[in-house]
Amino acid sequence: MTLRTSRSYSIISAIFIIFFFINSSLFCQKTGPSGLNPAKDKFNLHRDSGEEQQKPSVVIAEPDTNFTWEKYAAFLNKISDTSKYIVLPLNEFRQTYNPRKIVIGLRHDVDNDLNVAYKFSQIESNLGFRSTYFILHSAPYYLVNANNMEVHSNEIIPILKSMQNEKHFEIGWHNDLVTLQVIYNINPVTFFHNELNWLRANGIKIYGTAAHGSNYCKTYHYLNFYFFEECSFPIVVNRENNIYVPKDGKSIKLIKGKLSDFNLQYEAYFLNNNKAYSDATVTNGIRWNIGMLDLTQLQPGDRAIVLLHPIHWHKASVLANIDTFSIHGQKSSTIDTINHIITVEMPSGTNRSSLIASFSLSPGAYAKVSGKMQFARNTLNNFNKPVIYRVYAENRSVHREWTVRVINRRNRADFVSFEIPGMKGKASIDTVRNIINAEIDKNFMKDSLKPSFVISDNSRAWIDRKEQLSDSTYIKLSVPVVYTVVSRDSQIIKKWHVIITSNDSDRKEDQGLTGLSIDPNPTGGKAQIHFTGVKSSPSRVEIFDTMGNKVFTKEIRKTGEFTVVEDLRKLDGGVYTVRYSEIDNPQLLVIKQH
Repeated sequence: MTLRTSRSYSIISAIFIIFFFINSSLFCQKTGPSGLNPAKDKFNLHRDSGEEQQKPSVVIAEPDTNFTWEKYAAFLNKISDTSKYIVLPLNEFRQTYNPRKIVIGLRHDVDNDLNVAYKFSQIESNLGFRSTYFILHSAPYYLVNANNMEVHSNEIIPILKSMQNEKHFEIGWHNDLVTLQVIYNINPVTFFHNELNWLRANGIKIYGTAAHGSNYCKTYHYLNFYFFEECSFPIVVNRENNIYVPKDGKSIKLIKGKLSDFNLQYEAYFLNNNKAYSDATVTNGIRWNIGMLDLTQLQPGDRAIVLLHPIHWHKASVLANIDTFSIHGQKSSTIDTINHIITVEMPSGTNRSSLIASFSLSPGAYAKVSGKMQFARNTLNNFNKPVIYRVYAENRSVHREWTVRVINRRNRADFVSFEIPGMKGKASIDTVRNIINAEIDKNFMKDSLKPSFVISDNSRAWIDRKEQLSDSTYIKLSVPVVYTVVSRDSQIIKKWHVIITSNDSDRKEDQGLTGLSIDPNPTGGKAQIHFTGVKSSPSRVEIFDTMGNKVFTKEIRKTGEFTVVEDLRKLDGGVYTVRYSEIDNPQLLVIKQH
């Protein structure tokens, strides 16, 4: 079966192909088979990504998500208007003409990862679209051994059947046959017949083929569709080797076949279309993406092919974190990932009114301060007061606010040391979560104790409304101990939680190893409370907030060892104290901000 119906149509198609290759450089910009050194390719995918990341931060609009599944879904929704568009796999596209509508052929080249392509196809299927997926016979997923191009893997058949029979996609052949002959010395005709027989015998219908742009095409100046006699002419600019390919001092004559020899209906680059778009195209280091397609430029009667490579695309991240944050000349920087607070300590006397921060965010995220886009190592902010960074996740539906506090070295609100009578060893002071852990001998475990402590210079400490002085003020152990420390200039206010325990071994034996543990901790809301050695029933679990208010209580009517699952999402994010009636030692519970 021939691909053309007239000589004039053949000439028009040839002219279009030349125009398409000159403008898109399509085949020189894709990853080749294993064994190549992709670092030598100017348009290597890794280098493309790196160049995009290093673009100067002069853009003032929100960064484009470019290659996310959500972005593709948004595009599909735009072309779902059946009064304007007809969207089809390529075999149906080639047979469909409508002067009153825009006909779009969706094509995907599965160059590296069939599993990613399958997930990508789910987006189309969920939205009611169908397309063509061209599988590459020289790709690792197609082969049992990547070093043997002649042995296929049967593991791809169930995936292809699912895509074809359940989702009604078209499966096509991604042609790397000239490469097979020139590089691997394999007869492409024999190989092609064998592979098509295998696929078709397993129920995979192959109607069309699309040439793969191997890196070898650039090196030896050929195109893979030169394998077909119908596609050998005209010669494409800079790809002149359509009959002979010079390699290692020899001139290799290409073995050819006809589309009809293999019961094929079309070659994708020889279809009758007047518009073509591809994410294999890289211009000035920027890869074309679907957001660059202005649908208003398409008119009724247009026939457009959109080629996307699933390997470039991914599900958008829902993370909205600041992963690193620093300011030049700083003394220290800490990130509290639970309360989303960043504290940067600068040298004494630093002018905080005009500072530039260096930071990194979750993949694909961006940040704004008071509606202004933030660029690392570029944007000035006034840090005399806490600055709120609103970080938007890559999927753009999730955002999180981060409070950045920049303080001068002497302006702090920390505990430097903490001691109580009968304390074993030194107290543990966690300056990130603002927690002090101290262990005392059981003989000193009383209802109230007088601590000795040192706090930051010129700062002051309070419990409720009563100022706390070292060696002067008693603290009660029957309620959660929470100090509020205020810095010298009153700009820094921190709440410090003091956990005092008595873990004497004799006491544990007296209690029969009775205990309580919480997992996970920190928790997003649901928590497993594990009880050990419970002897009496009923017993009671209580949770207190930082002000000593009881916010949760549960009566336990079991004994022995068991686990209770509780949903604590009704509690606000923060630090809580958990007390259990059968043990003296309170536990600290951290609930993440919802």
